[in-house]
Amino acid sequence: MSERKGLGWREGAFLAEAAAQIGCLTVVVILLALGAGLWLDSRLGTKPWFTLGLVLASIPVSLYMVVRLALSAARRAQGGESKESEESEESKESEESEESKNR
Repeated sequence: MSERKGLGWREGAFLAEAAAQIGCLTVVVILLALGAGLWLDSRLGTKPWFTLGLVLASIPVSLYMVVRLALSAARRAQGGESKESEESEESKESEESEESKNR
C-alpha cells in the first residue's frame, strides 16, 4: 500500500481557519481605511486625497498583519503554540501551589 500524502484533517482545518481570518482581516482593514478617508475628505473638503492616502497606507498594514497571522497559523499547525501554552499553565499551577504552601 502507498502512504497517504497531503494534509490531514487537522492541518486542513488550521489552514482553512487561517485563510478565513486573513481574508476577513484584509477586507476589514481596507474598508476601515476607505471609510476614514471618505469621512475625512467630506469634513475637510479634500475630496480624493485622504481616501487615496489611507487606502494606500492600508496595504502595507494589511500585508504585515497577513504575515503575522500566517506565521501564527503555521506555528499552531505544527503544534508549537500548544506546547507553550501547556508549559505556561504548568508554571502558573506550580507558582500557585508554592504560594498556597507559604500561607
